[in-house]
Amino acid sequence: MRLHHPLAALVLAGALTAAGPAPAATAAEADAAPPADSGTITLPTGDQVRLTADGSFLTDPAGGAFHTATEPDGDRLLIPVEALGDLADGTLTTAQFNIDALARNGISDAGDPGAAELLADETDAAAVAADAVPVDFTALWSDGSAPEVVSLRWAEIDTGELGSEMFEGGTATVDMAPGRYHVVVLMDKFDLPATIAGVIELEVGADTEPVVFDGAAAEATGFAVEREAEAQAIEVDVFSNVPGTRDGNGGGLLAGPEWSVSVVPTDFDTTGRDVGFVLRQELVSPEDARKPYSYSLFGLHDDGIPANPVFSYEDEDLAKMKMDYQSLGVDTLMGRSNLSYHPIHSASGYRQSGIVAAPSKRTEYYSAHPEVDWSHMGTFGFDAEGDEPYADVLHHSGTLRPGSSAKSTWNQGPITAGVDLAGVEYFLPRFARMDSYEVLLTNPSLFSSGAPGEAINSYESPGQTVLSQDGLGVSKSEYGGSLATELALVGEGRYELYTEATRDVPWTNLGTAATAEWEFTVPSGGTDVILPVSVVNFDAEDIENGYADADDDQDVELEFATQPGAEQQVCTAMTFEVSYDDGATWDLVDIDREGDSATAELEHPEDAAFVSVRFTAADEAGNTVTHTTIRSYGLR
Repeated sequence: MRLHHPLAALVLAGALTAAGPAPAATAAEADAAPPADSGTITLPTGDQVRLTADGSFLTDPAGGAFHTATEPDGDRLLIPVEALGDLADGTLTTAQFNIDALARNGISDAGDPGAAELLADETDAAAVAADAVPVDFTALWSDGSAPEVVSLRWAEIDTGELGSEMFEGGTATVDMAPGRYHVVVLMDKFDLPATIAGVIELEVGADTEPVVFDGAAAEATGFAVEREAEAQAIEVDVFSNVPGTRDGNGGGLLAGPEWSVSVVPTDFDTTGRDVGFVLRQELVSPEDARKPYSYSLFGLHDDGIPANPVFSYEDEDLAKMKMDYQSLGVDTLMGRSNLSYHPIHSASGYRQSGIVAAPSKRTEYYSAHPEVDWSHMGTFGFDAEGDEPYADVLHHSGTLRPGSSAKSTWNQGPITAGVDLAGVEYFLPRFARMDSYEVLLTNPSLFSSGAPGEAINSYESPGQTVLSQDGLGVSKSEYGGSLATELALVGEGRYELYTEATRDVPWTNLGTAATAEWEFTVPSGGTDVILPVSVVNFDAEDIENGYADADDDQDVELEFATQPGAEQQVCTAMTFEVSYDDGATWDLVDIDREGDSATAELEHPEDAAFVSVRFTAADEAGNTVTHTTIRSYGLR
């Protein structure tokens, strides 16, 4: 499955450097940092990781498994299990698997010898307390044998002090300061493959007895559902936190469906702490199912790990969604994935939910947890390689109710420029002055969707994006709709952004080319600011699988839309043009505008095959936009 690198990677993986004074159309290309839409990090094991638009990381666990954890400073670790032995003996360091440290330092290959110097400040060993006590620790597998690798992560209950240790085999001596601890334990056997996890309470003092974590008490965890279903990747996080917060310690596993996970029930009083585990998994119907279906599941225990750690759901306990997956003009396949966002227990990224045909229909069942917000993604070109273009279609359902039922149609609108992300509040904006990351983010979607509640992110689109001021280039990328510029190059004032892209892909014959221009003001620095840039949202009736009926007059709706999260602007001017010869000639369309909204009617000429569109708009603050889409939709 194709990995994703939406907007957060543009910020975290490094911004572009100065392009030098030059006309905007020929601004020199940045030469000291990766392209703005390059967010891939290669771990020392060769595994690749990308950061998703909500700041989570995403990788494909189909070929193995990863331990996940959070460092005391909030940085996240993603450690392939095959590297645990090298970490235990010191051949590798945890900094080489610290996703945030790697991104913060602009390191795309953690195995590169040059990365060591950049990571030097991230690898300071924790000081051993002067009064530390050696604690003998033994981990036993369920059959009494030794595991291959053991990972310990602990928190001192009174002070919140955190620590960790990793060792091969089943025994080790760990230096710990006197105090009362909760220790999260994960132990693995790679040949099974399996993980046993749990939380133990430990009082460390001068006469501390040897500690034994006994896997004989472990019980398999997972999801039990009403219908036969094939499991996809599983994600588990075991934790002990200050109640209602992320403060504490934890460790987890992200693995393919062949990996089994068991947990040891809690045998101590958890009063004053949230102790337990979170489980996430997608399940899909068998290939021969007459009517396809899927399950997107989330389970949480925070008052201790119970004796029965399996989450059981009847269909009536879940939220049901009937998905209608249309195509973008070409019959193809689309990769599906879902994100279950929890404000405390965050997911590592979108969980894969099988492959669906476009067009096709599927019934999907979702856990209806009161604190879980669901987002959905479909990827066209999920099997593309290297720098081949692909696109993510985004939908958002929010918090769902048990027993609820809804319908959702995908890819129903025309292709057009966009600045929305389907209503998901935790995504980074498309245009923003990000003082916290020291970049100006300018990342419009040139091939988005005009359907309400839907957005499309396109990646690896060949073209260019140029930021300029008074006709002089500030920065540039060789990608359409994608640019991040160091704030050191951007002062307060008026700026212009020009972007263009072309697209020739097997999964759609729509959106073959696009251009857009914005003029806007960048305010003075100091705080993050979402810029009030806008587009003309465009929706046309009766589009099915990318095509509308050529013989029928067609009603269209236009909406002046300011980027969500920005100070909303009022439209002062709007125009709409249409082309039936891929932009060679254009006809001005009469529109009936009232404020930010307008309507129009199109009477398509005979023998027309595709509809191309162009819009202009201005607001009361003097911001302007012009955007063009070649082959927004087809005619049949």
